[in-house]
Amino acid sequence: MGGKALNRYGVFTERKNTEEFNQIGYEIGVKVFFDLALFSHVIKCYNTKADHGDLDLLIKVDIDTNINWNEYIKTAFNPKAVYSNGGVHSFDYKDFQIDFIPIKASNWEIAKTYFSFDPLGNIMGKTYHKFGLSYGWEGLFYKFRNFNGNNSADILLSADAKKIFEFGGYDYDRYLKGFETLEDILKFTIDGKYFDSEMFKIENLKHLDRKRNRKRGSYHIFLNYLTENNIVKEYPFDRNKDNYLDAINKFFPEADLMDKLYVLKEKDRLNNVISQKFNGDIVMSWLPNLQGKELGIAIGKFKSALGEDYDNFVLRSTYIQIHSRFFEIYNG
Repeated sequence: MGGKALNRYGVFTERKNTEEFNQIGYEIGVKVFFDLALFSHVIKCYNTKADHGDLDLLIKVDIDTNINWNEYIKTAFNPKAVYSNGGVHSFDYKDFQIDFIPIKASNWEIAKTYFSFDPLGNIMGKTYHKFGLSYGWEGLFYKFRNFNGNNSADILLSADAKKIFEFGGYDYDRYLKGFETLEDILKFTIDGKYFDSEMFKIENLKHLDRKRNRKRGSYHIFLNYLTENNIVKEYPFDRNKDNYLDAINKFFPEADLMDKLYVLKEKDRLNNVISQKFNGDIVMSWLPNLQGKELGIAIGKFKSALGEDYDNFVLRSTYIQIHSRFFEIYNG
């Protein structure tokens, strides 16, 4: 959050030196353990970092853990404000911003890796994206896009940090040694097998990614580092990401990628046929004055009436049969 999450409430926290940062991390971690019997982990940063804008604390939770984090934080720490966004709960403690990030036990190890040494995880994620993959605190995923071009399924390839690093051409053993300076982190990413400086430029990012990274100070430091040191490296990525499927499948055989893709593609093929046989444009050709909310209600009523048989009905029916059944339900 960068220490600014609470500004919206008129609460302005301060930066803390490393000694204060470590002490606060210890105090908070001990309290969470004794209050909730939950383990926690302060996200790692490079060793020579002089001061800190906030403290990110991963908290290990079981799948059935049910905690109202806002209420717990208010009771345990009596902050001036609490702000929750995207699973992160920010609050002030000793004039310092604390970010609680609950993590399922099954994702604990990969989450500790992904969040450590900012901006490493974000930068690595750009490389994996070139292969049609997504890297995050839950692991490495293959992103399946449906016939409309929208992401419709994420297939987990691995949550094993070592395997993920190796596939991306990163030296995992070097990573385990940690980093003394921010420059060491940046050099680590640049030394990656598939590093391509062009992919990181703001103008080459997609709109949402561009919007996010404009707010990330560490990302701009990385861009400035590339510019100031005249670092220009290119990797000849294939524009057709499907050409990487075989290599991905061979590297992560335990993921059963090809079998899962076969099932998804067959389902997607049928969905495409269904969408062509019955859609909003077809309904409007029958009822030109039916638009907007009313159109959505009519389509929803039709699908609801057919229930689980909707897909099979559309697939096996002719245009005339669909037309007849639609008006039977619409006028019913």
